[in-house]
Amino acid sequence: MDILTSILPIGAALVASVGMLAFLFGLRRILRRDMKVESRLNTYLVDNVITAPEPIAETPTALPAFAERLNEAIKRQSFAERVEQDLGQADLPLTVPEYLLIRVAVPLVLAIVAMFIWRSLLAIPPAIVVGYIIPIFWLRRRRVQRNRAFGDQLAETLALVAASMRGGFSLLQSIAQVAKDAPEPTKRELLRVGKEIQLGLTLPQALDNLVVRMESEDLDLAVTAIKIHARVGGNLTTMLDTISNTIRERSRLRRDVRVITSMQRISSYIIGFLPIGLALIIFAINPKYMSKLFLPGWTLCIPIGAAIFWIMGFLVIRKIVDIKV
Repeated sequence: MDILTSILPIGAALVASVGMLAFLFGLRRILRRDMKVESRLNTYLVDNVITAPEPIAETPTALPAFAERLNEAIKRQSFAERVEQDLGQADLPLTVPEYLLIRVAVPLVLAIVAMFIWRSLLAIPPAIVVGYIIPIFWLRRRRVQRNRAFGDQLAETLALVAASMRGGFSLLQSIAQVAKDAPEPTKRELLRVGKEIQLGLTLPQALDNLVVRMESEDLDLAVTAIKIHARVGGNLTTMLDTISNTIRERSRLRRDVRVITSMQRISSYIIGFLPIGLALIIFAINPKYMSKLFLPGWTLCIPIGAAIFWIMGFLVIRKIVDIKV
């Protein structure tokens, strides 16, 4: 017991050091990342005029060879493409290795904080689980919010494009004109479409990439109409106006459904996190009382069963209030 008592602070200090270094490194990369790819594209794409690139000063980096090999090794994994797509949809200036570094750092930091607060090794596994979930939830939240904001702006964007085409502009010119005054994230995405076209992609290919990034059924409908018009012809402005009105009505219906189900969604969060909050409070007040539930024996079935039924109940409530329109 004395050996364990003497080793525990040393191990905690080592884990805390690794966790803090990983967390600070990931935070530094988020705050100071200069978006090198975008800056290089902007060098060639300012005002549609190709200019000579300015020389870039070489700055020494620590362990560049190891970082490059690690980056390439991670990118060859099957999950890397999906993670990279999620980061792009969330508009996060992170690479896949940097995001994975944050995924490792957050559980370590929370585990150290939990151990120093409750002074028990039993607090480490829940803290690691919570730390593992937080980055996933954060990324998903940003991606959903950004896609939702783009969807809310889509009807107005299509109406402006149709009005610009009536004024004599082409489709590509109309998209570029609308992108100048559009709010985020529509502005960034339309500007990216224009840059991809200037770099050699066709308009349908650039719009298909936009659909992949935004994952919007309404946008897919508009892009399909543009493709059909490119093949068989027709009055594109009328089609865009019709799609814009349809999207506007669907958006209004979605908002009405969200307002009606708001109380149920809030109740699902309260009921879902109430057991966890009570357990943490009781554990902080009387850790010996709660630690008896985690001793080997039949009592261990109580927290395991509670966790299983808690997850099932939370998912059932979320499924009930998730009404598709």
